[in-house]
Amino acid sequence: MTRFITSVITSRRVMARDDADSWSYALDCATTSVKSFTACLQAIKLSKRCRARVRADARGVTFATMDESKSCGASVNFRAETFARYACDETCAALVGGRAQRGGARAVAFDVNLGALIDALGAFGRGDGELVARWPNREGMLTLELESAKGQGGERELRQCVYAEIAPEMVPEDEERGEEVSFRDEANAFMLPTATLKEIVDDLEWPNGDVLLECDVDMLKFSAHGAEIGDLAVDVDVGATGRLTEFSCAQPSASRYKYRFLKSATAVGGSFLGGGGAGAGGGGGDDTVTMTRVSISNVGFLKIVHLLHLSRGQVSFGAEGGLNAFMVPVTYILHPIEADADEYADEE
Repeated sequence: MTRFITSVITSRRVMARDDADSWSYALDCATTSVKSFTACLQAIKLSKRCRARVRADARGVTFATMDESKSCGASVNFRAETFARYACDETCAALVGGRAQRGGARAVAFDVNLGALIDALGAFGRGDGELVARWPNREGMLTLELESAKGQGGERELRQCVYAEIAPEMVPEDEERGEEVSFRDEANAFMLPTATLKEIVDDLEWPNGDVLLECDVDMLKFSAHGAEIGDLAVDVDVGATGRLTEFSCAQPSASRYKYRFLKSATAVGGSFLGGGGAGAGGGGGDDTVTMTRVSISNVGFLKIVHLLHLSRGQVSFGAEGGLNAFMVPVTYILHPIEADADEYADEE
């Protein structure tokens, strides 16, 4: 028996298939895109010790996180068709305290230490095979299991199983678990290559200040003010020759956001970016370019949605223009900085 240890992770060369088959799980799914799955979760890790709320139903699984100030929320949604195999047992969900939904169906819901989950998945990502995730086992744990084979040709095949258990996070009774930051009443929106947005936000780090996002019918501008360093502004071309593939402005807006939240919301792993950087063209018709849609509510909330590809070789959109099974939306919602922002300037 081999162990790699945190307080909640155990790895062993044991195949508990018979025991697994005799137990009913509320959630039972499998994926062969372990590295991409892990990278999607890494994208919503807002702090070193980050707790994620996991919700699953017949449609798929959502991981949602929120920063301690509750001013920035992030989530990633893996639809059922994203997985090689997916099952959510509503009866089991009810027995383990799942939340009731419209129509009487139950959704699986539990909290997990996102850092511990990512660390465990990192070990599985080094192997080839199908990763199986189940919850809960008899001890109430989230289990991960990957069986792989080594040796080919004249070599004797060696089959190895790596197994991990991760304990769900217990929310203290005196700590209220807030829902994800909500977004409604979209006023303005634009879409551009993810790499382009990341480049804009990276440039705005220099002034070391909050970021002002201004939008009008013929103008889109990012700017940052540094009390000692100076100012920096990035004007985005909203015309037909620019990089935007969508632009709409129902009402002029100007809202400020914490730079660190924008930085987190655009820190997408390089493996997802594809083309679309400074030297790229419009990007709208290139299926290898990861796109991001940004929308602003009528009260200044900012919603950033990256459409990430689990498999770079797959077509971006389905036959009818919708997301295909290999695209995963990663969403961030940021609170605007209120007019009384002195406390933000001194924060960090």
